[in-house]
Amino acid sequence: MVSRLWYMNADFEVELSQPVGTAYRRLPSFDALNHRLAPRLLWLARAGDVLLLRKPWSDDLKSEAQQRGVELVSPEHSTRLTTHLFTPWGWTPSAVAAGRQSGAVVSQQIPFETVARVNSKVWSHSLEVELGWAQRGAATASTFDELQEAVTRASPGTDDKWVIKSPFGFAARDRVLGRGPSLEGPQAKWCERRLSNGETLLFQPWLEVIREYGIVMEISSDGAYEIHGISDLRTNGAGTGKGYILGRPPAPHRLIELESIAGIVTRRLFKEGYFGPVGIDALEHSRGLLPLLEINARYTMGFVAVAVQKHLKPSSPFFWSLN
Repeated sequence: MVSRLWYMNADFEVELSQPVGTAYRRLPSFDALNHRLAPRLLWLARAGDVLLLRKPWSDDLKSEAQQRGVELVSPEHSTRLTTHLFTPWGWTPSAVAAGRQSGAVVSQQIPFETVARVNSKVWSHSLEVELGWAQRGAATASTFDELQEAVTRASPGTDDKWVIKSPFGFAARDRVLGRGPSLEGPQAKWCERRLSNGETLLFQPWLEVIREYGIVMEISSDGAYEIHGISDLRTNGAGTGKGYILGRPPAPHRLIELESIAGIVTRRLFKEGYFGPVGIDALEHSRGLLPLLEINARYTMGFVAVAVQKHLKPSSPFFWSLN
């Protein structure tokens, strides 16, 4: 089995949102985020793999990497990794540059335009509409009037909650929450700024979550796919992920539904020209199942949660925190 060089670029969507041809400059806050999240990749790594991560490395990280047979390498000392397959969180121009600088094998064959397209919430919404899965009241808008009309139509009551999302938001970033039929105040200013930059925004009525499922899988270059597992995300009242419930498999009828959803979405992604890791999110709410909440055509924390669950083999459900 080929050894891998793992690389964390959790700001994947931020880079994808940049205009084509624009050089991406990573903010210090995202550099810190990547440094904090990179150790999670050890759960996906195998003995003989390498984790590319700038120093400093904590004693706990060094100890865990040693136990797993994974080598830690800083970018300035990575040029000898010519036999390792470069494996980023997601494919972006800066990730490819890091892989080439490391000397590893960079096998990225998918145009970045394709990667950006299938990761956009606008694209996944259009797929929901095409498949008849779209949430009632959900809509995209490229003007403020269109957005206001969607809010008013779907949320006539003063306590009707909603969310407006940027196409490349991630981990509850780049979105605003509100309630009622009027779009005003800070939420309106946020939307106006995004729309003025040429973004198309996604409006969704808020759903009261019972359970969130994350189907984690990989699509091979011939279109075949393998489902690695289904994660069980726990969020707070504002939809921010706090961790995962491990050891609580979906009900048999729900598992059949989720596997069917995975097959349908996989075929559509492959038709678009994408293959590789993908996470498909579905949401169980008080009125049923929203089959397709989001598509992340990259690795996700759901992959990590599934790996942790397989390692621990819990006999009863428990909460695994992301913090």
